[in-house]
Amino acid sequence: MLTLLYVLFVSAFAYASWQAFRIYHVGRSSYALLLLFVLVGLIYDTLTILIGRFVGEGEALKSLNGGRYLVHALVTPALIIFAFGVLRNAGVTWAQTRTSHTIVCVFATLLIAIGAYEDVFALDLHVREVADTVRYVNEGGMKGPPIPAMISIFFLIGAGLVLWRRTGWRLLAAGSLFMLIAAGVGTGDRFYFGNLGEIVLSAASVLTARRFLSRQQGIPSQETARSKLVPIDDHS
Repeated sequence: MLTLLYVLFVSAFAYASWQAFRIYHVGRSSYALLLLFVLVGLIYDTLTILIGRFVGEGEALKSLNGGRYLVHALVTPALIIFAFGVLRNAGVTWAQTRTSHTIVCVFATLLIAIGAYEDVFALDLHVREVADTVRYVNEGGMKGPPIPAMISIFFLIGAGLVLWRRTGWRLLAAGSLFMLIAAGVGTGDRFYFGNLGEIVLSAASVLTARRFLSRQQGIPSQETARSKLVPIDDHS
């Protein structure tokens, strides 16, 4: 049953990745490229879970699952930079400065370092079988929910709320909030709820990228919008 579910998950992430690639191809936005990296990582994550039963317990599957944790450590915080880029393109004033951009990038890098400790250097994989899936889970590192992932989700929720207030666009906030709920539900043997949340967040992120990171779909910044309201003297 879960194998069929993960076939759908992999297909959904593959489609989302294709759409993200098209957005990047049109707008050449580095923020859209970061989203694409995240989505490709999620293909790897869910595909590894999907093929686990066929590969079987052993070093090969253990290595593949080690890659899953490496992917999560390296690419999940990239969503913070992606969301910040959306705010920049949406004309949010504080997101326009080089200082804010530097702070966000440094913060995301710090989260990557924390994730590398949890999911790479302190990696301790143990096999776990749930229904018809076989995968390895990390029992090393810091206990509790993954800190970088949770902080990334909260940042996305905050960015989504700012975007909602600035432009009326609700999808990023809604998708991020759904991800937070799914992450809370998707613990232990219900891990697949977490992947479901990732699909909803991915869909919301792709649609948001299409709205704000594509050259054809972008909206004017606040400064541009104000300039259009400046009256032009009629000397005729």
